[in-house]
Amino acid sequence: MEDLNNQSYDEFTLNFKLEEDVPIDQFEMTMYNYEFVGNRTKCTCVAIDGVRALQFKVPATLPLEQFLRKQLYKGEFLSILSNILNQLIYFSENNMPLNKLLLNIHYMYIELSTLDIQLLYMPVNKKFADCNVTEFIQEFISKVRFANMSSVECVDQILKYLDSKLMFNLEEFYQFILSMEQKSIMEDEGKQKMVDEPVVQATSENYSNPVPYLVRIKTNELIPILHKEFMVGKSVNCDYQILDNKKVSRKHAIFRISNGECYVRDNASTNHTFINGQLIQPGVEIMLTNDDNIRMGDEEFKYWVR
Repeated sequence: MEDLNNQSYDEFTLNFKLEEDVPIDQFEMTMYNYEFVGNRTKCTCVAIDGVRALQFKVPATLPLEQFLRKQLYKGEFLSILSNILNQLIYFSENNMPLNKLLLNIHYMYIELSTLDIQLLYMPVNKKFADCNVTEFIQEFISKVRFANMSSVECVDQILKYLDSKLMFNLEEFYQFILSMEQKSIMEDEGKQKMVDEPVVQATSENYSNPVPYLVRIKTNELIPILHKEFMVGKSVNCDYQILDNKKVSRKHAIFRISNGECYVRDNASTNHTFINGQLIQPGVEIMLTNDDNIRMGDEEFKYWVR
């Protein structure tokens, strides 16, 4: 979709050109137009000079990109991040793909009185690029200027948490940020101790680490992907070896974990690799989602994250 805006921030009306053959997903449009987690933006399908477009009415004070020119204190930063994560959970729980969100601070808006964030979502039936939430968080953090060492230490703790996780879990990370936010509020109020019990500082040890698996359909074998690079094939050098299928190449495919997501690429195999029936080109990485079907030659697997 093409951005039709002149970037005039007086009314915060944004229009995105919509191809004529792209249908609106009415369920997603309805769910997005409900007020949720501080997001009060409305989306409609309109015609502008005969051009079909998605129009967003954004009730906010400032583009987030402009707001981030100022230095942020820890409480402000955590409030903004938790608001964004809470909205991502809303979309996820309502089966609205996160890759339809414009996860870019250029298209995010903030209400200064509440620090509520307005996210834009494209409720259309169209293929979008993969979405890596961890990469977005890291990119978001890189754009922030922090006001003091307390804020910098907070960010360091978040980055260590992300780095400690083989796989990213949105709910767990949101709870981690909420616990940091609660601790920050207590510190700001000057409360050094709880009356009944001490404050437990949130660390990565408080949360389980989700593990990605391959389920081999023929044998129902559960294969944990325990390394950041995990090779499958007939070779003894593979992390998982398949000896009973001639259609599988020696080093057929490589699974790679990066920023909390799992990707697969075909390693120039003879009989190719397919994701949900679609051929993937050798050397091209495809991000996997839960329950994806993976076929190497005629050997089938299901991708599963507990």
